[in-house]
Amino acid sequence: MSATGTTREGLPLALNRAPCEQLQPWVARIGVTSVELPEGGAIECGTFSEHPAMRIIYGAKWTARTAEGTREFDPGEDGLALYFGPCTKLMRLIVHGSFRVVSIYFTPGATLDLDLPPVEAIIDRILPFDCFTKDSTPHEAYAPQDDVRAWLSSCEERLLAEIEGAGLSKPHDLLGSFETLCLADPGASLDEFAERHGLTRRTLERTIKRDFGVTPRFAMRRARALDMAAALLNVASKDEEAAITLRYFDQSHVTREMHQLLDTTPGRLKKGDHPLLSITMEIRQSRRLEMLERLESGGPRPWRDPEAEPQRSGDPA
Repeated sequence: MSATGTTREGLPLALNRAPCEQLQPWVARIGVTSVELPEGGAIECGTFSEHPAMRIIYGAKWTARTAEGTREFDPGEDGLALYFGPCTKLMRLIVHGSFRVVSIYFTPGATLDLDLPPVEAIIDRILPFDCFTKDSTPHEAYAPQDDVRAWLSSCEERLLAEIEGAGLSKPHDLLGSFETLCLADPGASLDEFAERHGLTRRTLERTIKRDFGVTPRFAMRRARALDMAAALLNVASKDEEAAITLRYFDQSHVTREMHQLLDTTPGRLKKGDHPLLSITMEIRQSRRLEMLERLESGGPRPWRDPEAEPQRSGDPA
C-alpha cells in the first residue's frame, strides 16, 4: 500500500514535484515515498540515477549492491541519510519491509561546492551521510508525516535553509544545456553541440566527464536507455513511445542496451513488477517532460492513478 500515489496498475510511486524557484539551480526534483508491506514482505528491485542524489530512508533495512560490494543500511525510525553517486548501471536494492524515503535529486554540477568527493569517484556508490551536514542522522525536518504533502513541504523548507547556508554558486549553464540535450535528443551530434557553445570537442568531453562523472557519449546512451525503460514500465508519455523506440536500430539493439545497463530484458521490464525502478523512472520522466514543456508543471501525469493521489489540504476525507 502506498500513501504517495500509484501507477494505474497499482505499483507504488513517490509524491514528487519540481522544487521552489529558489532551489531550482541546484535541485532537480524532490519527492517522498511511503510504502507499507505485509509483515515479512520485501521488495527486490533496483534504482538508477544519472546525477548525485540524497535519499533519507526510514523503516526497514536496505541492502544495496554498490561498486564497493554489498552494503546494508538499517535506518529504523530515526532514519539514515545517504548520498548516492550517479549510476552507470542498475543498482540492485532489497528493501526488507515497510519504508519511507525522502528523495532529493541534484542538478548537474550542483554539489561541486560542498567539499565532497569528485562525482567521478562516487559512481555507483553510496556514502552514508547527509551531503550538507556530513552526518548520517537526518534533521528532524525530514521525518515522515501522516500528511505526505506537508512532509514534502517540510523537506523543501529544510533543503532551502541548507542551500542558502552553504552559499553555493550556480552551476555553469553548459551543464544544464547538455542535460537538456540528453533529455530531448540523446542521439544528437556532440560536435554540433560543442560548436554551438563555442567549445572544442575535447573541452566538452573534459567538462562533462568532470561534472557528470561519465563521458558525454555515455551520458547520452544512458539517457536513451532510461527513456526506453520508462516506456516499458508504463511511466512515460504514450505519445512518445514510438519516437523512443526509433532511437534504436532494431530489437536486438534494445535488448543489448537493456541487458548491459539495466541487467534485464525489455520483455521482463514490461511484464514484471519493478516498483523501486518505476519510482525512479517516474520521477525522472516527470521532470523531463516538464523541462521540455510537454507536460504542465504540477499537472496530472497520465500514468498515475488519480484516485490514489494523496489528498490535498482541505479536501474532503
